[in-house]
Amino acid sequence: MEEFEYNGIWWLPENPKKKISGTLKFNQREDTILELIGSFKEIKDINEIPELNIILGITSNGKIITLYKCYESNFHVSVPGFFSSSFVVSIIFQGYHFEKEEDIKFDSLSLNYSHLEEWTRISGFKSKSENDSENHLKKYEVSYSFPPKVEAKLAKFDLSFDYNFTLDGDRIKEVNLKQTMFIKIEPHTQVHFNDYEKDICYHIQNFLSLATGQAVFPLILKGKTNACKTKLSDGRVVYNDILIFYSIKNLPDLSKKLHPFDMLFSFRDISDNFEKYLKNWHAKSEVLQPVYDLYFGTLYNPSMYLQHEFLSLIQALESYHRRVDGGKYVSEDDYTQIYKTLISVIPQELDNDFKESLNQKLKYHNEFSLRKRLIEILKKCEDVENLLIYDHERFVKDIVTTRNFLTHYDKNIEMKAKNGQELYELTQKIKFILEICFLIELEIPIKTIKALVSRNQRYQYLARQLKHFN
Repeated sequence: MEEFEYNGIWWLPENPKKKISGTLKFNQREDTILELIGSFKEIKDINEIPELNIILGITSNGKIITLYKCYESNFHVSVPGFFSSSFVVSIIFQGYHFEKEEDIKFDSLSLNYSHLEEWTRISGFKSKSENDSENHLKKYEVSYSFPPKVEAKLAKFDLSFDYNFTLDGDRIKEVNLKQTMFIKIEPHTQVHFNDYEKDICYHIQNFLSLATGQAVFPLILKGKTNACKTKLSDGRVVYNDILIFYSIKNLPDLSKKLHPFDMLFSFRDISDNFEKYLKNWHAKSEVLQPVYDLYFGTLYNPSMYLQHEFLSLIQALESYHRRVDGGKYVSEDDYTQIYKTLISVIPQELDNDFKESLNQKLKYHNEFSLRKRLIEILKKCEDVENLLIYDHERFVKDIVTTRNFLTHYDKNIEMKAKNGQELYELTQKIKFILEICFLIELEIPIKTIKALVSRNQRYQYLARQLKHFN
């Protein structure tokens, strides 16, 4: 997405008569800034730092702009002179004026994600060459047809692949043809933009990140709403695109292209059951939300310390088992009686804080230990995990010891805890197991999971390292 700078006039929806000149500056990797020659606040409010939900504007080249979630970052008064102020803007909506926050609703939203084209490998381009009798190139043809529609119908929305085709160049020495692919989301009822992000886009983005093995970001967004339409002379109604811009400060370098072998799975790997797997991912998101947050938190924070990544992933694995498989030694009713018996024998003469500590620890003694949870998870993955995990007992012991040390920093186990290269390898193994669990939850057949994991270059490289150093 290209950076831009718009000069225009700006006002608040509740005070349209007070218009202020200013410049809107957008760069996807930096804060979006609105610089005003003036201020929306009065002299009596000079010490306040306003947060404005909506600022409206029209640019010098006629673009209609809504700025959403803005807060004042700078204010300057000069005497003699004039007020000037700056706002950091969270989101730009280009193409329509939303007067109120509750009006920012869309009937559909289309998103172009990073690596989307590489993941789907769907193209409408075809090329054909023709040589002369001396085998010299005589003719080269490129044609474009919109690809067949791909759709998935989920509980609360429909999803489809959509495409834009553009042609430019002087057509004398240069012709540029470009296909841009979008994931189009059409909820069954109109949805607020914030709810798109929280309830739909977040899970689609995570699904693509799991598939590609990369942090995925929305690069181009556009929405349609019944409120923004044009009636043509022939009576047809056209719904105009509202372009949506916001900053992504941690956007990585996207110049490197992904190969299917770099990915956990490509669209072609799951195309026959795409709707089913997407449904499963969304249906289980409520239960697995904390697991998703922990796992994808490590993916979107590549500078995270290795110790923190290890702890996040093992917490995700532990949470996964608790939420999917439960993990209690006896029923809650039975343990309630056991718990009462246990706390009844705590000596009353002990320090109150010590007694409270024992009470709290005993409350959770019915929960499976981390060791037992890991053993059960390995059984679930037993047809696949042997690619990287050769010794179950050692693997479980290393995780438990290292987790205990990094949590409590007990010097008695410091020498047994993993660090450096060994901690990195252990962390990658945990990530590997967690990804297998996600594929199992999607209900991808074990045979297919085994094939996907076996061809994955990241895991092949790790397997070679493990065999070399162990």
